[in-house]
Amino acid sequence: MTLSTCKKTILKGGTIVLPDRLVGASLVIENGIIKGITNAKIGGDYEIVDVTGKVLMPGVIDSHVHMWDPSPLNYREDWYHGSQAAAAGGITTIVEMPLSVPPVTDRHGFELKKEVASKDSFVDFALWGGLIPSCIDKLEELNDLGCVAYKGFMSFANPDYPQITDGYLVKGMREVAKFDGLIGVHAENAEVADFGSKHMSDINCKDESMHDEARPWWAELEAIQRAVLFSKVNNSRLLICHMTIAEGAEYLKKAKMEGVKVSVETCPHYLLFDKNILRDKKSYAKCNPPLRSRENVEKLWDYIFDGTIDIIGSDHGPYSDEEKVKEGSFWNEYSGFGGFDAMLSGLITEGVHKRGLPLSHLSKITSENTARIMGLYPKKGSLLPGSDADVLVVDLNEEWIYDGMKSFSKTKSNKGIYQDMKFKGKVEKTLVRGELVYDNGMIVGKQGYGQYVPKQNQHS
Repeated sequence: MTLSTCKKTILKGGTIVLPDRLVGASLVIENGIIKGITNAKIGGDYEIVDVTGKVLMPGVIDSHVHMWDPSPLNYREDWYHGSQAAAAGGITTIVEMPLSVPPVTDRHGFELKKEVASKDSFVDFALWGGLIPSCIDKLEELNDLGCVAYKGFMSFANPDYPQITDGYLVKGMREVAKFDGLIGVHAENAEVADFGSKHMSDINCKDESMHDEARPWWAELEAIQRAVLFSKVNNSRLLICHMTIAEGAEYLKKAKMEGVKVSVETCPHYLLFDKNILRDKKSYAKCNPPLRSRENVEKLWDYIFDGTIDIIGSDHGPYSDEEKVKEGSFWNEYSGFGGFDAMLSGLITEGVHKRGLPLSHLSKITSENTARIMGLYPKKGSLLPGSDADVLVVDLNEEWIYDGMKSFSKTKSNKGIYQDMKFKGKVEKTLVRGELVYDNGMIVGKQGYGQYVPKQNQHS
C-alpha cells in the first residue's frame, strides 16, 4: 500500500474520533483534505484502505517542542530527525518554541527557522515567536509572519534568551492585545526557584526528589497568579505553559469562570510520573517546573477530565546523555528531556485504558483545543470535512515497550524517562495532509514534505 501516490483515499472500517462522539464509518480523503464521513458505497478511483478494528484520530498538534535547530546545539535534535520521531508518535503538526540560535525574535530569526524546517521536516509545523525585553516592538511583525504565540520565561532563562521581567511582560501583553495575540509563560517565581536550587546544591542534598522542594509549588502558583492578574487588567490572552500543580489548576479554573482569557497546558510527564522517579532516573528525568507528588499527579487528572487543562504539550527538548551528567551534581545539571514519540501512547495507556478518558476528550486536548487556541483551526485539529487530512490510525490494544535507542530522534538514549515503559495503544500509521508519512515502524514520507502553517484566524 502506497498512499503517497494516491490523491483520493478511503479509510474504511475504522472508528472515527469526532469532537463530540465516535462514529463507525469511512473517512474520505481528496487532495489532502477530509472530504467526507460516510457509510455509503462510493464509486470512482479511490484507493480503499481497510482499517477495520482501528481508531482514526486527528493528528496530534504538539504545542511545546524544542528542536534546537537552527543552532550549534542541533546535535541534540534537528528538524530532519525530530520530525520523523514526531510522525512515529502521531504528531502531525509541531508547534516549535523560539529558543533557536538566533531565536525567533525578529524577521531574520523567523525566516531562518522557517527555511530550515521547510527543508527538513517530514510533518507540518507552526512557530512560536519570542518574548524577551528586546523584541517587544517586533511582536506585531511576528504576528504578520504568522507566529501563533509568544513565549516568555518568568523564571531565569539563559543569556541568549533572557527572563521577561514584569514590566516587559505587561508591555508585551499590551502589544499582543492589539491583534488578539497569545502570550505563553513559563510560570515560576525566578528568585525563589533559583534560591532553592542553589541551596540544595550548597548543602549537597542527596535526594533528587527534593527538586520539588527546591522549586516549590507555591513559587509556581505565585507566578501563575501574577501572570493572570497582568492578563486580566490588560485584556490579553494568556497560556500557562507546562502547568504542574493542582493548586494552580484550581486557581485557573476559577479565573476562567471569571472570564479571564487564560488557557492551560500541561505535559505528559506530569500526568505519568511523580517526583520519586528522580531517585531512579536522576538528572535524566530532571525538568522545570519539577515533577511533583503522586497525590498531585492524581489531582491533575481531575482537571483533565473537567476541562480546566486545555492542551497537552510534550516539552520535547533532548540533551545528550553526557550533557545530563556533565556537572557531576544533580542540582547543576540541565533540565529537560526528549520523548515526544511516547506522548500519545502514554496518554492512551494512563488516560483511556486506566482512567476511562473518552477518546473524543483525548483528541481535544492533543489536537482540537491546541488548534483553536493557537489559531490553526479549522485547517488543523479535527477530522471534520474541510480540515487537512492529518489522520492517525491507532491500535488501542497493541502492547509495546518504549526503547529510546530505537527512536527516530537524533538523540538516542536508554536512560530517558520513558525508557522501558509498557504502553497499551500504538500509532500504526500517520498521514499528513493525506500523505502516508509513518507506517508500522517505518518512515515512508519525504524530507521537506512538511509545510509551514501560519496562524489562520483570530481566537475561536
